[in-house]
Amino acid sequence: MTGADKTVVEEGRFGRVITARIRPNVDLVEGIEQICTELGIVRAEVRSAIGSLTDAVLLAGTSKKLVEGAGLEIALASGHVGPDVDGQLRARLFGLVSDGDGRPHAGEFARGENPVFVTLELVLQEWIPDGPVELILGERHG
Repeated sequence: MTGADKTVVEEGRFGRVITARIRPNVDLVEGIEQICTELGIVRAEVRSAIGSLTDAVLLAGTSKKLVEGAGLEIALASGHVGPDVDGQLRARLFGLVSDGDGRPHAGEFARGENPVFVTLELVLQEWIPDGPVELILGERHG
Protein backbone atom coordinates (compact mmCIF):
# COMPACT_ATOMS: atom_id res chain seq x y z
CA MET A 1 0.00 0.00 0.00
CA THR A 2 1.38 3.42 -0.90
CA GLY A 3 0.81 6.85 0.59
CA ALA A 4 -1.55 7.54 -2.31
CA ASP A 5 -3.90 4.88 -0.88
CA LYS A 6 -4.39 6.82 2.35
CA THR A 7 -6.32 9.90 3.27
CA VAL A 8 -5.27 11.69 6.44
CA VAL A 9 -8.00 13.28 8.53
CA GLU A 10 -7.02 15.32 11.56
CA GLU A 11 -9.41 17.27 13.72
CA GLY A 12 -8.12 20.25 15.62
CA ARG A 13 -8.16 23.99 15.94
CA PHE A 14 -6.02 26.95 15.10
CA GLY A 15 -4.00 28.53 17.88
CA ARG A 16 -1.70 31.53 17.93
CA VAL A 17 -1.02 33.72 14.91
CA ILE A 18 2.64 34.74 14.79
CA THR A 19 4.28 37.42 12.71
CA ALA A 20 8.03 37.00 12.51
CA ARG A 21 11.08 38.35 10.73
CA ILE A 22 13.94 36.29 9.34
CA ARG A 23 17.22 38.19 9.14
CA PRO A 24 19.78 38.25 6.30
CA ASN A 25 21.78 35.10 5.49
CA VAL A 26 19.43 32.81 7.46
CA ASP A 27 17.93 30.01 5.38
CA LEU A 28 14.22 30.58 4.77
CA VAL A 29 13.09 27.02 5.61
CA GLU A 30 15.44 26.52 8.57
CA GLY A 31 14.48 29.96 9.89
CA ILE A 32 10.81 28.97 10.00
CA GLU A 33 11.73 25.74 11.82
CA GLN A 34 13.80 27.70 14.34
CA ILE A 35 10.96 30.15 15.01
CA CYS A 36 8.54 27.28 15.64
CA THR A 37 11.02 25.49 17.90
CA GLU A 38 11.67 28.61 19.98
CA LEU A 39 7.92 29.23 20.40
CA GLY A 40 7.07 25.59 21.16
CA ILE A 41 4.98 25.21 18.01
CA VAL A 42 4.75 21.61 16.77
CA ARG A 43 2.44 22.20 13.81
CA ALA A 44 1.70 25.37 11.86
CA GLU A 45 0.49 26.72 8.56
CA VAL A 46 2.58 29.34 6.77
CA ARG A 47 -0.02 31.90 5.73
CA SER A 48 2.26 34.36 3.95
CA ALA A 49 5.86 35.36 3.44
CA ILE A 50 7.21 38.46 1.79
CA GLY A 51 10.81 39.47 1.34
CA SER A 52 13.87 38.68 -0.68
CA LEU A 53 16.37 35.87 -1.13
CA THR A 54 20.01 36.01 -2.19
CA ASP A 55 19.45 33.03 -4.50
CA ALA A 56 16.66 30.46 -4.62
CA VAL A 57 16.82 26.71 -5.02
CA LEU A 58 13.43 25.28 -5.92
CA LEU A 59 12.42 21.64 -6.04
CA ALA A 60 10.15 20.27 -8.72
CA GLY A 61 9.72 16.53 -8.31
CA THR A 62 13.24 15.07 -8.12
CA SER A 63 14.95 18.00 -9.83
CA LYS A 64 16.43 21.20 -8.37
CA LYS A 65 16.38 24.57 -10.07
CA LEU A 66 18.79 27.36 -9.11
CA VAL A 67 17.45 30.87 -9.60
CA GLU A 68 20.32 33.30 -9.19
CA GLY A 69 19.86 36.69 -7.47
CA ALA A 70 20.82 38.77 -5.71
CA GLY A 71 17.61 40.16 -4.41
CA LEU A 72 14.98 37.70 -5.66
CA GLU A 73 11.56 38.82 -4.52
CA ILE A 74 9.18 36.29 -3.01
CA ALA A 75 5.85 36.97 -4.67
CA LEU A 76 3.85 34.18 -3.05
CA ALA A 77 4.50 31.57 -0.37
CA SER A 78 2.55 29.07 1.68
CA GLY A 79 3.33 25.84 3.45
CA HIS A 80 3.23 23.92 6.67
CA VAL A 81 5.37 22.87 9.60
CA GLY A 82 5.16 19.56 11.42
CA PRO A 83 7.09 16.51 12.52
CA ASP A 84 8.60 14.28 9.84
CA VAL A 85 8.56 10.46 10.01
CA ASP A 86 11.45 10.59 12.50
CA GLY A 87 9.70 13.17 14.70
CA GLN A 88 11.97 16.05 13.62
CA LEU A 89 10.26 19.40 13.12
CA ARG A 90 10.32 20.20 9.39
CA ALA A 91 8.92 23.05 7.31
CA ARG A 92 7.79 22.63 3.72
CA LEU A 93 7.39 25.91 1.93
CA PHE A 94 6.11 26.39 -1.59
CA GLY A 95 6.27 29.64 -3.46
CA LEU A 96 6.97 31.88 -6.38
CA VAL A 97 10.02 34.09 -6.83
CA SER A 98 10.70 36.58 -9.57
CA ASP A 99 14.20 36.99 -10.97
CA GLY A 100 15.93 40.23 -11.96
CA ASP A 101 14.14 40.19 -15.33
CA GLY A 102 10.72 39.71 -13.70
CA ARG A 103 10.38 36.08 -14.79
CA PRO A 104 8.47 33.87 -12.33
CA HIS A 105 9.91 30.62 -10.92
CA ALA A 106 7.82 28.32 -8.71
CA GLY A 107 8.35 25.23 -6.59
CA GLU A 108 9.19 24.00 -3.11
CA PHE A 109 12.02 25.87 -1.42
CA ALA A 110 14.92 23.47 -0.78
CA ARG A 111 15.89 23.25 2.89
CA GLY A 112 19.25 24.90 3.64
CA GLU A 113 19.63 26.53 0.20
CA ASN A 114 17.55 29.72 0.31
CA PRO A 115 19.34 32.46 2.27
CA VAL A 116 17.36 35.61 3.04
CA PHE A 117 18.80 38.67 1.30
CA VAL A 118 17.57 41.79 3.16
CA THR A 119 14.74 40.53 5.35
CA LEU A 120 11.73 38.29 5.21
CA GLU A 121 8.43 38.81 7.02
CA LEU A 122 6.07 35.90 7.55
CA VAL A 123 2.81 34.94 9.20
CA LEU A 124 2.43 31.54 10.87
CA GLN A 125 -0.76 30.09 12.31
CA GLU A 126 -0.39 27.35 14.89
CA TRP A 127 -2.38 24.13 14.36
CA ILE A 128 -3.38 22.19 17.49
CA PRO A 129 -4.67 18.66 16.81
CA ASP A 130 -7.48 17.44 19.07
CA GLY A 131 -6.41 13.82 18.90
CA PRO A 132 -4.60 11.20 16.91
CA VAL A 133 -4.55 11.21 13.14
CA GLU A 134 -7.10 8.92 11.57
CA LEU A 135 -6.18 7.05 8.39
CA ILE A 136 -8.92 6.11 5.98
CA LEU A 137 -7.98 3.55 3.37
CA GLY A 138 -9.33 4.27 -0.08
CA GLU A 139 -9.93 2.18 -3.12
CA ARG A 140 -8.00 2.76 -6.29
CA HIS A 141 -10.07 3.91 -9.21
CA GLY A 142 -8.97 3.55 -12.82
